[in-house]
Order: sequence, then structure tokens, then C-alpha cells
Amino acid sequence: MHRPLDELVEEFCTYQRKVGGKTEGGVRAYRWTLQQFLKFVQRSEGRPATVDDLTPATIRAWMADMATQDLALTTMRVRQSTVSSLCFWLVKRDLLTTNPVEKLDRPKLQRRSPPGVPDGTLMDALVAAVIKRGRPRDIGMFMILRYTGMRRESVATLKVRHLDSTGWLRGVVVKGGTTRDIPVPESVISYLLTYTKEVLPSNAGKVTPETPLFWSKWGRRVVGRTMQPMTGKNLWRLTKYYGRSIGVPELKPHDLRHGVAMEMYGEHGDLEKVRALLGHQRIDTTQIHASIRPSQLKRSVEFLEAKASRMLKV
Repeated sequence: MHRPLDELVEEFCTYQRKVGGKTEGGVRAYRWTLQQFLKFVQRSEGRPATVDDLTPATIRAWMADMATQDLALTTMRVRQSTVSSLCFWLVKRDLLTTNPVEKLDRPKLQRRSPPGVPDGTLMDALVAAVIKRGRPRDIGMFMILRYTGMRRESVATLKVRHLDSTGWLRGVVVKGGTTRDIPVPESVISYLLTYTKEVLPSNAGKVTPETPLFWSKWGRRVVGRTMQPMTGKNLWRLTKYYGRSIGVPELKPHDLRHGVAMEMYGEHGDLEKVRALLGHQRIDTTQIHASIRPSQLKRSVEFLEAKASRMLKV
């Protein structure tokens, strides 16, 4: 008798975190998507899913069910790819003979430039709204988003040891579980170092190099106030909150990443520098591989220093 598929999903997620190098956010996304498949089988068959349910017919039925929910094609494509990754992992462990997803059509992916990319004025208005509210944690996070183009998960999970007073975030964990050094305006780093000394201890207690920079606090009816390190989802919600305050409720953290990319391209006209800053293997339709040195990359973002200093009134 085959083991329940939910057990294998947990083993797969553990493998992705410990061996595959996926971030905690990436593993959570894998788990959540695979749980949707498990729930679909439970609804359809009236029993928990097993490996035998990983068939082209069952996965095709799941895709059809998603289509009735009017999910975006990109969402359906990502979910199908996640199940394919699980199946490939099971094939390598002789728990499946073939990957059933290989026999299925993939939802068409329409490539186009992202809509509503914010310009510098809008991004500055967002940061101004954050500064006006006066929460040091939020100011730190949004200054990083605004002047580095980092992904929300990388920002939310920063630790004290990542701060370098020379104007860098060192060894930041990025998409795929790898690490990168990311240049930041020195005025922003100065703000973060002050925040670490004056604000962080009240949230995290004793501050060590491994202390998370950003913490989330909320009230719970039974246990009272709860304090935990920030997550990418927390930062997404904050972006929506501040976006509404400036009349752009659709704004998302990733929009700032696109905005920084376009701002830097407008300054330099050099896609290689944009790719080096964002850590992309490709940008738009180019296939140029970044070879820019750290010193060159640092100089290429110097135009942001004056902007950041004005916002912080340094």
C-alpha cells in the first residue's frame, strides 16, 4: 500500500529547504500549492491522496477545476510546475515510473512588460508616506525596497550581520537560496545602523549578528502582544497599506523592483548594470550575462545616494 501523499509532500519540502537551497518563503509556497492538489483529490475521491493519484487524468482534472475559478494562466502554470517538481523528485526515488505532467499541455505564458511600473516620483511619494507615519522599522524596509530593488522576502529576512557600513548589504539570501552582496546608499545604511542601536533592542532584546532586523508586532486575544520576525507576506501587506495612502492601492513590493530597474536603466542605458543590481540571469529579452565588478556596481548606483539623502534629510 502506498504511503499517503501528504507525507511525501512534507519530505519533498524538507528536501527543497535542506538540500535544494530554497528559502523558507519558497518552501511555504511549494507546500501551499501541493496542499491545494491534496484537497482537490480529497474532494473528488472522498479520501486522502496517494501516489497513485499522480496521473495525467487527475492533474488534468485539477487544472480544469482551477480554470473554472478564473485563476490567471500564470498562476495555473506555476501550480502545474510545482506538481511537476514533486513528480520528478518521486521518479528519482523510484516512487513513480514517469512524470505525468510531461504528458500535459502547459498554460500559455504571455510575456509582456509589467503594467504600471512606478516611476521615481511615485516611489518617492510612497517613501514620503512611510516617513510621515514615522515608524522606524517601516522606513528602513521601504528605503531598502526603494533604492535596491530587492525582493520582499530578502528584505524581510535581513539580519544585523548583513549590514556593512561601507554601503553594502553583505551575504543576502536571494531567490534560489544563493547569497549576494547588494549596494545600498550609505545614508540608508547609516539609518539602519542607528536603527539597530536605538530601536531594535526594544523589539528583539539583546542584539547579535544573527538578530533579524525587522520584527512584526500584533495583539492576540488570549496571549496578548506577540512579536515575531517579519515575513515577506507582512511586507506585502504593508506595501498595500501605504499604496492606498497615496492613491495606488494596486501597488506591490515587486512593482518597486521593476521601478528601480527602469530608473537605473534610464540613468545609465545599460542593461548589464541593471541585471547586476537585481541579480537576474536575464532582463526583458536580453541574454547578456552580467560581468560587472562590485566596485563598478557600487559606482553605478551612486546617483541614488542624493535621492536617499534627501528623503532622510541627511
